[in-house]
Parts: sequence; structure tokens; C-alpha cells
Amino acid sequence: MPGKQSPPQMLRIAMLTLMLLTPVLAARPAIYAGIARTDITPPMGSPMYGYASRTEGAEGVLDSLTAKVLVLKSDEAAVALVSLDVGKFQSPWLHDQTQALGLDHIILLSSHTHAGPRFTDDFPQPEATWQQTVEQRVLAAIKAARKDLFPAAIAVGEGSIQVGYNRLRRDPDGLATTLFENHDHIPYGPLDPTVGVIRVDDNKGRTRAVLVNYTCHPVVLGPRNMRISGDYVGVMKRRVEAGLGGRVLCLFAQGGCGDINPMHQGRSQPVDYDADYALVVKVGELVAGEVLNILGRMEGTKGSSAQLRARTEVVTVGHRWEPGKTLRLGVASLLINGEVGIVALPGEVFHTLQVELKEKAALPHVYLFGYADMARQDWPGYLPDVASAARGGYGASDSGVAEVGTGERLVSVGLVQLYTLREMLFAEPQKGRRP
Repeated sequence: MPGKQSPPQMLRIAMLTLMLLTPVLAARPAIYAGIARTDITPPMGSPMYGYASRTEGAEGVLDSLTAKVLVLKSDEAAVALVSLDVGKFQSPWLHDQTQALGLDHIILLSSHTHAGPRFTDDFPQPEATWQQTVEQRVLAAIKAARKDLFPAAIAVGEGSIQVGYNRLRRDPDGLATTLFENHDHIPYGPLDPTVGVIRVDDNKGRTRAVLVNYTCHPVVLGPRNMRISGDYVGVMKRRVEAGLGGRVLCLFAQGGCGDINPMHQGRSQPVDYDADYALVVKVGELVAGEVLNILGRMEGTKGSSAQLRARTEVVTVGHRWEPGKTLRLGVASLLINGEVGIVALPGEVFHTLQVELKEKAALPHVYLFGYADMARQDWPGYLPDVASAARGGYGASDSGVAEVGTGERLVSVGLVQLYTLREMLFAEPQKGRRP
């Protein structure tokens, strides 16, 4: 019959069609992303976070506070990372919305600024608290980011800058002395000066978001400051966004800064807001400069969209000071493109635990996100490593309620999560694997 194709011809056509389609199928991105931001600057009179000596409410605003959302979605996981300019933020209510939002995980990341609001059950009024307002705004931002997903590629770069010092000075007798202030700007160590930058591009190669991970307490502004500010973190984010042309969302994830303070601190007395805030700008611009340097070195580096996996679990630990009492603490891990590992922990993690995580994770890029809320959980306060707890000092021998060793245990849980996500650990014995 005219026009009839023989079986060999049909086979060749099928193979050619498959070959033509294969690049298209291979190019399909595995990761999609969405971004959004919302203002969370509190009303005047808001209680302030971070210093017990402050008994009055905020009397002004030095710079506005934001919550920024980065949604990452693949066939294996859907995660909302929410970066907030606050000291601490927990929201069981938001976590209850996770499934309805089409997500598997919501990770709330507080910058830990000590010039932000302290959430109470009666401000500005009991029936409409600032906590509830922030929750509603964050929910709307997550919905906006989730609704407007784009094919994404992720690239990672790192640099280093030291703007902080270890405030628990190790003395010859084996104990620690707490140095809240450092007038001589002595770079006491040890610490982790790494600046981690996660760049999120769209399928046209345009950078849409940058997530910065750095480790230093945002306490350039001190206890006499009565004005709202994101501290150096807020300045850093604005400078990075401006340096990238104002079209990019910059988020921040605080590291394990439980024992790390900034060397430059605004402690004028009487308070000189111009002088103190100038130091905030100085520190923020130093960190922003390194972030922009890293991004400059990353130019020409194409991002990958190969894989996103995530895992969250809640661990029960003992109370440090009340025998028989327990705490429920969350641990969340992300694995991106098989080479970026993120472990998010609650509380004020000491930098030594961050270093331990990086040493043991055996990945090219490893980041610890502290001050994280990823589940209905308790709050541990400070999480020192065992050796620091033994040496003592602020946050090591007080101000933490989790039993000694909890920090190492949570890091271990995070490591197990990462190795499980990498398919190197299994729920059942694996016969035949190399010993």
C-alpha cells in the first residue's frame, strides 16, 4: 500500500523522536521557587526583645522590619523558608496551616535582632496581638510566593569576614569569662567567619533571590536603644538588594551565634542614636560587601536544578534544671542538588556545634540555621556544646533549659537526616553494600 512504512522505518522514526525529546525532558527543572515579602514593623509602644533592663515600649523606628519568604518546591519536597527581622518567633498556628498551603515544611528563621518586638499576649490589645498580625502577614506572603512559582536553578558561593568575637573568653584556668562588650575590638576566637550565599535564579538566568547565612549576634544596638531596627542584618539585606539593582530579594539565616558578639557596638551614654546607628551601618555594610564580592565571583556560574529533599522531626530531650521534665525540639534538614546541606535548629546554638556539623556532613556546602521554628515545639534558649557548658559563662552555665548534650544530639539528628536524604542511611539492613 502506498505510504505504508515498514517496521524498520517505524523503529527508526520512533528512535529519532525519542532522541529529539530527550533533551527537552532532561532540561525540565526539578526545583521551582517563589518569593514574597511583607512589612512587620510593630506599632509604637511595642515591648522590645532582648534586654531585661528595658521596661518601656519602643519610642521610634530606625529602620523597618520585614518578613521575606522563599518557597522551594520539587517532586519530593515543598518548603517555605521565612526570614524575619525579629529576635525570636514561634508560631504553632502557622505550622498548622502547612498542609493547606500545599507545603511539607515551614521553617521560620529569626535574625535575632535585639531591637525588634517582643511578642506578648496583650499588645497592642488582647483580642488582636502583634503576633497574630505578623502571622496573618506571613501567611499571605507564603500564599503569594506559593502561587507564583518559577523554574529555578540554585548556585552556592562562600566567603569569609570577621565582624564578631567569641564573647566567652577562654582563660588559663580552663574556665570562661563573659565579655558582653569589647571596647578594644579584639578579635577573640574561636568562631566561624564563613559567609554562605545561596543564589536562586530563574530559567532566564536572572537572579531572583539571595539567601545569606552568617554567624554573629545582631546586638550592635544595645540595651539603651529604644528604637526598632533590624540591626546590622537589616542594613546588610538592603545594601545587597541595592547592589543587585533592587530587583532581588535578600533573605538572612542566622547561624550558631550563641557565643558570638559584634566587635563594634553602639553603647553611647546618654544615647546618641546617630552615632550608634552609624556603627550598625558600618557592620551591615561590611557583611554586605563580602556578600556582593561572593556574588561577583559567582558570575558565570550556572545554577543547578537537580534535586530538593527535606525532612523535619521532633526530638524529646530532658530539662537541664528540672529533673523529670522534658522538652520537644524540632530539627529540619534540606538537601539541595546533592551538594548543599542545611540543618535548622531552634535556640541559640553555639558556633562549635556549627563547626561540628560542617566537619561531619561530608558535603561541599553545609549551613546551620539557628533560631529556627519548624514545628510545634518548645524553645531551648541557649544550646552550648558540652565543653562550653563545662567552662561556664553566659549561655553556657545559664539561660538554657535543655539538658547538657542536647546541642550535640540535635546536630547528630541533623546529620542522620542529611545522610538519609542522600540515600546513604536506610531504615533496614542493606545486604551487599560495601562494608
